[in-house]
Amino acid sequence: MEMDFSLPMPPLVIGATGQEAIAQNIRIIVTTLAYSVALDRAFANTGNYIDSPSPHATALKIAELTEAIEAREPRAKVESIRFVPGPGDARENVMEGRVFPVIRYSIRQGAI
Repeated sequence: MEMDFSLPMPPLVIGATGQEAIAQNIRIIVTTLAYSVALDRAFANTGNYIDSPSPHATALKIAELTEAIEAREPRAKVESIRFVPGPGDARENVMEGRVFPVIRYSIRQGAI
């Protein structure tokens, strides 16, 4: 399965189950910055990659996202993460550091 964060996301569904719930959980983990959840300050990701489009920062962000997703959504196994330019002028978006993750993941056997 693949989630492309450069595309519009469907609305969240209260009471989602199965694959839809896993996809929503991954989406929430990726879009929530750490320290913003009052009772779980370590939830999600730190956002240290923001404004750091270098290859080193990209590798660190991939590792951070993988760790956050697999820790908070143990039913998912991250296969790969890559970054793509946002909608509009691709060259300008890359130069400005506006890139979005595309996350390929699988569901662990017996998880659903």
